[in-house]
Amino acid sequence: MIYLDNAATTKPYPSVVERVAEVSIDDFGNPSAPYGLGMRAARILATSREAIAASLGCEPGELFFTSGGTEANNLAVRGVHLAALAADVGRSSLVTSTLEHPSVTKAVRDIRRQGYKVAYIDVRNGSLDMQALTAALRGDTVPRNTCALISLMKVQNVLGFVLPVEEAALLRDEYAPGALLHTDAVQAFGKMELRPGSCGIDLMSLSSHKIGGPRGIGALYVRKGTRIFTTAFGGGQEGGLRSGTEPVALAAGFAEAVRIAFARRKEYAAHCQQLRDRLLAALASAFPDVVVNSRPDGIPSCVHFSLPGLSNQAAVRLLSDQGIYVGISAACDANHIRPGEAIRKKHPSVLQLAGVGAALEKGSFRVSFSPDNSFEDIEAFVYALAQARAQLDRKPA
Repeated sequence: MIYLDNAATTKPYPSVVERVAEVSIDDFGNPSAPYGLGMRAARILATSREAIAASLGCEPGELFFTSGGTEANNLAVRGVHLAALAADVGRSSLVTSTLEHPSVTKAVRDIRRQGYKVAYIDVRNGSLDMQALTAALRGDTVPRNTCALISLMKVQNVLGFVLPVEEAALLRDEYAPGALLHTDAVQAFGKMELRPGSCGIDLMSLSSHKIGGPRGIGALYVRKGTRIFTTAFGGGQEGGLRSGTEPVALAAGFAEAVRIAFARRKEYAAHCQQLRDRLLAALASAFPDVVVNSRPDGIPSCVHFSLPGLSNQAAVRLLSDQGIYVGISAACDANHIRPGEAIRKKHPSVLQLAGVGAALEKGSFRVSFSPDNSFEDIEAFVYALAQARAQLDRKPA
């Protein structure tokens, strides 16, 4: 098997699987229970939180477990909006980019439907429109001094663009100091340096299964003193921000994945850069018409490219038959019923918003690496893709 869709999910590390199983069997108690079994579970939960918080340079009390990146994003966007409305009905507008993950985009869209102002900042060809961001924060495109939240992802999940979140924090400090800054760091966590407390970030979303951890758990960093409301009422777990019995075994697995990912982070980044260079060279040699949609300054673990005239869905099926797995879009976008043409025109795809034409979109692929991928994987993938294209070209129209 050659797996090259690690931006969708990663294979969990063996020690992660062992740790989840160990805690599930030996320390299955409810961490809120006052007896020994529950207290042991509570200690595991606390040490897991401490380990993940240490990787961000934040306090454990600033980290709240969620079911994953989607819930963390929803909680950040909706929780801050609700808190802003309760504190000051005038401070209710939002600023976000056009290339956010659906869990941000759709949460923001729901707020917009309620009549609140939203400024969308373009990221054409990987460059965030800093002039438009400045204008929005200055009050040119949303009412002045009403911005409650700025939500900008650190690494774009389809194209691998790295957005200048730290620069956005400086603009926020200058033009809209009352606004909070949230970043979806799901694709960046474990792959680059992230210290939210030192660069003006108030909220940061994380996910476990993107770094070799278990699915079903993520986290939201919330800077101490940040005003945010819960969106899940219940027993008051996670400081009342995210109620529900805590998944102790998943938290322990998440912490183990963090330990491994951060120990290997620099080595992983260098390896991915080598894989990226090898892939780009192999693609250019095999396909003179290849169009690379990623940027050289993007995250090295993700390469997005297009082959004009090729059906990516047909090619992926042929590759899958050979045990080669590669992405054609974000997994969260692929497994649902497509909207009607009228809605499609109203809400263009991420690729179209990024400047990738519709013709190229149909032949686009996302290759994303893990530390376990090799040069041989790259060569085998490009060879198989060339074979698939030749086979599909031979089929009658």
